[in-house]
Amino acid sequence: MEKRRDQRLKKKLPVRFYFEGRGFLSFTGDLSRRGIFLQTPHPCPAGRGINIEIEGLGERVHLAGFIIWSKDDMGQPWMLFPGGMGVQLLNYQKEGYQALLGG
Repeated sequence: MEKRRDQRLKKKLPVRFYFEGRGFLSFTGDLSRRGIFLQTPHPCPAGRGINIEIEGLGERVHLAGFIIWSKDDMGQPWMLFPGGMGVQLLNYQKEGYQALLGG
């Protein structure tokens, strides 16, 4: 049974995320009104905070989030990066982020 409240939009955008003072390059796998799936070879532990910068629509959107789940290997050989993490956004109301969703 699906637990998500918001519809997911498959969209691959370049991302830089920051965790414990280090920056990592990644891509979005999908976006929703309140969360992002990040494809990354460097998934961070669940239950921790994260800062995210997304390049899209000619501007850089800065977001803060909370890592809900994290997996090193998702068993998807076709993915660019084998791991990923689900991030709940804390400031998803930002106009720049909502524009990425088409709203």
